[in-house]
Amino acid sequence: MSDKEVIRLAATAVVLRDTPSGLEVLLLRRHEQLKVGGGHWVFPGGTVDPDDVADAQGDRMQAFRLAAVRETEEEAAINLAPEALQHISYWTTPAHMGRRFETAFFLADGQGMEVEVDGEEMDAHQWGAAADFVQAHCSGELALLPPTLVTLSELSRCSTVAQAKAFYAAREVPDIHPKVTDHQGVVCMLYGGDAGYCQLDPDAAGSRNRCYLDKGVWRYEFLAS
Repeated sequence: MSDKEVIRLAATAVVLRDTPSGLEVLLLRRHEQLKVGGGHWVFPGGTVDPDDVADAQGDRMQAFRLAAVRETEEEAAINLAPEALQHISYWTTPAHMGRRFETAFFLADGQGMEVEVDGEEMDAHQWGAAADFVQAHCSGELALLPPTLVTLSELSRCSTVAQAKAFYAAREVPDIHPKVTDHQGVVCMLYGGDAGYCQLDPDAAGSRNRCYLDKGVWRYEFLAS
């Protein structure tokens, strides 16, 4: 089986905190030399390993949770409780990509926690407002991958950790399998709920849930039907 056919399991923790100025999100910068996402700002996380699976004793979701906790501790020195993680999405890497992952995203409360990056996989960190991170990305100051951009765009609608938890609790957890095509000479990545998703037609009239890659920068477009 080729690398393109293998889908590895992974988990990510979207760590939040409340501040006097509003909701803040933790981002870590992946080291430039890493094969996957080098130089990009991401949420802490990584691959589910055999120990996670063994410790989960056959519970697939628990294996995801344990991986998210372990990776966050390794990369950012933050200790999270598996049972406190709120599952908010699945993202599966598109089929044309060389290394593919099915990643479970979890919301986590990082109030009062001190961050220390490992200096190997992650070489920097910052807390900030989700909307500010999105704006910095759009202006070319901050490199983000689509799942991070979409999640930050969703969080920009929330003012507190409680609001973020309520926002995700009110919807069904999406299982996102992006479809990639060209739209007017620009890479377009369609997600479920977009009017053009099923037929792979970005010109279809109706709802929008997609990312465009324009001059090296991803732009998220969402419009409910």
